[in-house]
Amino acid sequence: MSHGIGPSRGMTALPSRRDLLRLATIALMGVPRGRAWAQAPRPPQDNEEPAGGGDLDVPAVRDRLEKLGLGPISTARSAHYAAIGDAAPGFMKVILQDCEQFAQDYVIHFRSRGFDIKLPAKPLVVVLYKDDRSFGKFFHIPSLLDAAAMGHPVQPAGVYDPSSNLLHIFDWRSVPMMARSGHRNTETLSHEGTHQLTFNTGLLKRGGHAPVAIVEGLGAYGEARRTDGPSDLGRLNLKRLDDLAKIQRRVPWIPVRTLLTDDSVLRVGRSDRVLLGYAQSWLLIHYLLKDPGTLPGFRDYLRVVASRGDAGHTLDDLRTHLGDLDALDRELRKYQVQLQMSIR
Repeated sequence: MSHGIGPSRGMTALPSRRDLLRLATIALMGVPRGRAWAQAPRPPQDNEEPAGGGDLDVPAVRDRLEKLGLGPISTARSAHYAAIGDAAPGFMKVILQDCEQFAQDYVIHFRSRGFDIKLPAKPLVVVLYKDDRSFGKFFHIPSLLDAAAMGHPVQPAGVYDPSSNLLHIFDWRSVPMMARSGHRNTETLSHEGTHQLTFNTGLLKRGGHAPVAIVEGLGAYGEARRTDGPSDLGRLNLKRLDDLAKIQRRVPWIPVRTLLTDDSVLRVGRSDRVLLGYAQSWLLIHYLLKDPGTLPGFRDYLRVVASRGDAGHTLDDLRTHLGDLDALDRELRKYQVQLQMSIR
């Protein structure tokens, strides 16, 4: 989830409007809201799921948006996606085109690595907001600027919600004084769109018990891609690689065993350590998917995790399919150095 500068928690004295916006850039973007992710933003009570839960369709989303006073509401469709929200129709068209291209790239990439995945027959729903204020109104959180002014500069700027299967994104171009807004739109969609695809193509199971580091590592794995035309997933994520290099000057490396068995690493604590956790999660997934020796075990691991009804077998599953975690930790440290040397 991503795209953060790494603000310190509790910062209240911010020097300028531009700095407020810079600090409001998301460090924990795309936290899925569901059983395993209790800290993600929750919509107001009348936005809660109907009894029994289940996917929300476009008419149900329209009803919720209108009850919140958002509008005018527009809709758009593509081959595999349906969009609804108060965003401009032009923005919806661009996002749906990007969703279709990204979904195609995603399927090609993971099938080429032996994963048995397929796009769902039912269109995936994307809720698109005209700005961070509309997004915040749905989730009962302040705008990015207001959050930073209150000393809470780290908050979601995009959400995939496994319980409703909705992907929520706002148009960064409508955030005042936000630089590279078009790039942020692409980056947000890439991370959040990866979450939605992993939970709808068979790679992960909604309501399952995959470690948060695996879930978020996959999201970060999808972030780095071309902004126009086809793009292979798994490109070097320079932002995460930069975080790995710089944050470890202040925060020690998180052992792989801890990263994979303690979900709180990516949910609570100092922002620097959380960001390091995300960067290491990206590194782990990049290693497991790129190394021919680890890829078969990782495929088997994800299949097993999808079949689990609880988290009671987490450590045993990791050891069975990924091997000795201390050895994996050493290999991952070496892999970080190799990647950093490769871009010098």
